[in-house]
Amino acid sequence: MLKFKKIFTILIASVFLFAISACSSPKETPASQTSKQTLNIGAISSIDVIPIIMAAEKGYFEKEEVAVNFQPFKSAKDRDAAFQSGNLDGIICDVVAVSLYQNADFDVKITGITDGDFMLIANPNSGIKAINDLIGKSIAISEKTCIEYTLDKILKKNALEPNDVQKSMVPPIPTRLEMLRTNNVDTALLPEPFSTLAIQDGGILLGSANQEGFYPSVTAFTQQAINTKPNEIKAFYKAYNEAVDYINNTPIAEYEDIIIKTVGYPEDMKGKITLPVFRKNMLPSEEDIQSVINWAVENGLVQKTLNPKNLLNDIGIQ
Repeated sequence: MLKFKKIFTILIASVFLFAISACSSPKETPASQTSKQTLNIGAISSIDVIPIIMAAEKGYFEKEEVAVNFQPFKSAKDRDAAFQSGNLDGIICDVVAVSLYQNADFDVKITGITDGDFMLIANPNSGIKAINDLIGKSIAISEKTCIEYTLDKILKKNALEPNDVQKSMVPPIPTRLEMLRTNNVDTALLPEPFSTLAIQDGGILLGSANQEGFYPSVTAFTQQAINTKPNEIKAFYKAYNEAVDYINNTPIAEYEDIIIKTVGYPEDMKGKITLPVFRKNMLPSEEDIQSVINWAVENGLVQKTLNPKNLLNDIGIQ
């Protein structure tokens, strides 16, 4: 009988300990076991990506405990294919692209701006010295993109119309530069570093998006990524802003080699590269977005009624 009581007491004690353990186990899960998701971001190599590259190089992503898988692309077509197939959470693109995504029921939101520029460069042998000399001249661009929007905007701000020039559709940016160099087009609209290379060859800068107060490039994430990876996106932008502080307050000589390697400047540009003053992340104005939407509608690219507010998300604003 004594033996039975002993066994019974042990069993009761075991059940009691198990109950305590079961009730307390959710509270005792260490924070370190919380899973963190990788943020997959794609972009065409240009000066727009420099804050992202420097955030990785300086360890700011690691500091903010976010894993960022940055994927460079050579063309917008390849980038968009990866984005729409679900291999990317976010990209550097432009407002025209976001409008086209929304028109196709692909829910993408603008979450920030970048500081890239599109520059209108004239062939030194074209005889073009100013924008008014462009009438009847050929301009290499990519059709139905923010490049074409930027060209139309520059022309109209200088009292010209898009049909005053001959638009030559050349989507690949390196090909555009080569056609300018070989006198196959009179002018071309180019991003960095290709615009700097064209100017280095003797090309004449006629105007740019930034000079007209227009910043064409933005960062954007899918609504799905915003819903499922909000903490990662917030951490990404916090690291991005830290990188902007570093770039703006550090002599370029200290990180110029990284820029040459990642952005595509030739080695002989070392010591000659100039960068814009990068801005901490912010959203583009609704007025600028509406201007792009209007242009896209006028050119038959968008059939839906798009509201600028519905294209924006402030998750990246600190």
